[in-house]
Amino acid sequence: MWGGNGAGQNAKLLQHKVLTFDVYGTLMDWETGILKALEPIVAGTSLKSKAEILDAFESVETELQARYPEMRYSELLARTHAELDARLHGKPRPPEPTAGGTEATVETDLKEAGSTSVGSSASAEGAGEVDPHTAFGQSIAQWPVFPDTIPALAYLSQHFKLTVLSNVDRASFSATQRVLGGPPEARNFAFTAVYTAEDAGAYKPDPKARAYALRRIEEDLGFKSHEVIVVANSVEADIAPSHKIGLATAWVNREGSVIGKNEVEGSRATFKFRSLGEMAEALRREVEGA
Repeated sequence: MWGGNGAGQNAKLLQHKVLTFDVYGTLMDWETGILKALEPIVAGTSLKSKAEILDAFESVETELQARYPEMRYSELLARTHAELDARLHGKPRPPEPTAGGTEATVETDLKEAGSTSVGSSASAEGAGEVDPHTAFGQSIAQWPVFPDTIPALAYLSQHFKLTVLSNVDRASFSATQRVLGGPPEARNFAFTAVYTAEDAGAYKPDPKARAYALRRIEEDLGFKSHEVIVVANSVEADIAPSHKIGLATAWVNREGSVIGKNEVEGSRATFKFRSLGEMAEALRREVEGA
């Protein structure tokens, strides 16, 4: 059933108090942003379709997240770009990060790997020329927001505390938060709490990331796990592992999405929607029928 209950046939959204969002893929159209930024290194390769390109990206990113759970996401994204570039074009693999190295030494290591330019990012403006791998790592600031996201969040915020658990670092998320919130005078919703992989020291689906967020929601906001709904597009990173530990889940299965897709596991979500706007409409029906 779309636009309503999934596995939890009698479940109601209003039975819960807190929504914890995956951001990239759920609120932000990261697949479009990634595809655009990868165009220079996939041109002329065997990767042609959206699914092929994103599957290749996801394979490298997931591998590196497991290998470097405490690496800042902007650095990990840059390393993903370098590794994928090396695999596609038969180049030497990028060197391992310097032990105890700073962001500057990581950037130097990756620059030495070399690649086709993807251009500079909005977050790098004024910082001078950056190498293509680092530019890709900074491209988060350019990933577009889904059209339904902001109005849906505005309505959902009237009935829930809105929180975030995202596989990024705080600096990277800050650019997205500005896009979602707009200028202070125009903001009509706010995230009550934001938790990132940088805070947790682990990337989803590592259980440590979710456990960290749940603990902080209880400590910071006073809500127990049974009052939380995990809202996400990625089944592999969010919906399936959250369902496994008994959390309520809302699968936002956006049309055409590729990364983290798993129809079988997604069908077990407590609620299933094709967009965040559809989730907001389902909530509206509950409120009006209450």
